[in-house]
Amino acid sequence: MKKIKDYYYKKAKEENYAARSVYKLQEIDKKYHLIKPGLKVIDIGCSPGSWSQLILKKIKNGLLIGIDISQRPAIKDSRFRFINEDILKMDIDSIKSIATTVDLILSDAAPKTTGDKFSDSQKSLRIVERVFDIANGILVPGGNVVAKVFQGEDLDQFINDKIKTRYAKIARYKPKSSRKESREIYIIALNKTDTMSDEQKVHT
Repeated sequence: MKKIKDYYYKKAKEENYAARSVYKLQEIDKKYHLIKPGLKVIDIGCSPGSWSQLILKKIKNGLLIGIDISQRPAIKDSRFRFINEDILKMDIDSIKSIATTVDLILSDAAPKTTGDKFSDSQKSLRIVERVFDIANGILVPGGNVVAKVFQGEDLDQFINDKIKTRYAKIARYKPKSSRKESREIYIIALNKTDTMSDEQKVHT
């Protein structure tokens, strides 16, 4: 597919970011103020690295764990640790070997799309389910999650049944820098509670 060289694509090149997607995270952080100095952060789907670049600028002496099924981003920073795994298959101990808890989980991960809206949304939802499974097992009480998902018919049920009671606030946000034709939105889950059912513990 031909890459659309739009305003944000050109801006990313000018500002030496690896991808235009960095401006989505900028918008989210400007609205919700999530990335702060000293935090331990997970960046799921971190390649090619633009989100990680921005996170590292903001966390100062914090720690960033990047996870991706693809290659390691071209980031040389002692605060950045990389896990080359598929989150749908990986064990959470891979993360706990680096940090036993984290303060913030960010996911811009997306499946390989087929063009079938239902199939693509289901694949995206499975990724998001795993993101929140990981959050159940490693995110500190009061921690936050941002996760990209393709809008689909099962999204409301997932939010209501699986995560709504686990966070003080759930919002859905589509950044202005998202392409208009994209069906992506971001689930913003704020202030995780410290309660977890036995069933939820089994899945982490």
